[in-house]
Amino acid sequence: MTAGRRSWGVVIERPDSTAAATRRGSEPARPDGASRPRFFYGWVIVAVGAVLTFLGTGFYSYSRGIFLPALAEELADGSRFAISVGFSMAAATSALLAFWVGRLVDRGSAKRFLLFGIAATTLGYVLLSQITALWQFYLVIGLCMGVAVTCMGNLVWHRTIISWFDHWRGRAISLGVLGASLAGVVMPPLVTELVGTIGWRQSYLVFGLLIAVVLVPLVWVLLRDRPEEIGEVRDGRAYVAAHADEVVELPEETRAWRVGELLRSPAFWCIGLIFGSMTCVYLAVMLHLFGHLTDLNIAPERAAYVLSFMALFAALGKPLVGWLADAFGARVTIWLALVVQALGLAAFSVADGFTGAMLSGLLYGLGYAGMSPLRTFAISVSMGSASFGNANGVLRLVELPFVLSASPLAGYIYDSTGSYALAFQILAGLMLVACLGVFSLRAGGARERRRRKAQIDARIEQQQRLAQQSQQQ
Repeated sequence: MTAGRRSWGVVIERPDSTAAATRRGSEPARPDGASRPRFFYGWVIVAVGAVLTFLGTGFYSYSRGIFLPALAEELADGSRFAISVGFSMAAATSALLAFWVGRLVDRGSAKRFLLFGIAATTLGYVLLSQITALWQFYLVIGLCMGVAVTCMGNLVWHRTIISWFDHWRGRAISLGVLGASLAGVVMPPLVTELVGTIGWRQSYLVFGLLIAVVLVPLVWVLLRDRPEEIGEVRDGRAYVAAHADEVVELPEETRAWRVGELLRSPAFWCIGLIFGSMTCVYLAVMLHLFGHLTDLNIAPERAAYVLSFMALFAALGKPLVGWLADAFGARVTIWLALVVQALGLAAFSVADGFTGAMLSGLLYGLGYAGMSPLRTFAISVSMGSASFGNANGVLRLVELPFVLSASPLAGYIYDSTGSYALAFQILAGLMLVACLGVFSLRAGGARERRRRKAQIDARIEQQQRLAQQSQQQ
């Protein structure tokens, strides 16, 4: 049997697969008996991603709602809608930039973009600590944080993860983004205490400097863009040698998608519907939930614990999401995530105290645990990994109308009615609508791998039988 390269989940015999792997830059697996590293360096890449999401994504996501009331009072005469617009501006900048970054990162170095994103994040937080007017807030959030979200977000560092992992892709991504959920456990009470003690300006300054001091050396020293940089292969030489009959190359895995081809793909638009909805709901919840809880006469300290409890269950749910994606594929796992999120949002809209808020947080946390890993999983199995950055960047533009609308809408509903209840009900309904997009996705995972392997084996057997009949004639 000729060794080749294994793509996401299917076995295909390719006589030239060793050459294909060499052309791509990866070496074929070493023969049995050759020395192999016992530890696969890909797990170091996952650990770096976890720290990135803890300090980068985690702080930005879980602190916004805590800063919102103070920012609104000092910069916008109490208008939460006005502050929400600023965060939507950051999302718009990020989406526009992602279109170009996605295409570049497929061919270049994710490490360089990450370092640039760390610099933009540090600069953004330092400048936020100095602002005195709403227009300054819009400028800093819209530019610095918009750049930071793109260059430190999943578009860039998930590109690295899928370069290192194939068979364990779902679990690797889920463990990498686990840092964001763990930040959600730690950050709300920490930031609440910090803002109460030293003020929101000094809190921004502290985190800006902390991010630079920790992340720059971490990424500079430990991150490697691709396994061939250290003489490794995807999933590790030990794994590839032990599963030589699964080392293959799929046409869809290496396909280079043009933008026009992406826009004609039903799966592409379904991913945009599903994860545009998930993302806009997540952004709105992270920005407005703290205010919603304090409006229910829950003390700020206890409201912070609700956010931490929600993040705790998101953290606990991520390994489960990774296992479900690898075992059963994208469709089942995404559908479960959407339904559970809808239940949590509906529960938030009727919660009237601390206990109800905690139960709502448990549900919503489990639901949004899969948002980031499942988005990457769905893109990589439907569009392949070779064009992951390009597809991801174009998707950001498709998702932009969702992202721009949800947070300001929730702020407008609050300013108009004095309550977030209607906003949470609308967001719950959006999760149920997004369920319609699941059926057009490629599933991926072990079940589809077995199904397609059986089809391929049957086709090969038929070709061999026809060849034998032809020789006999």
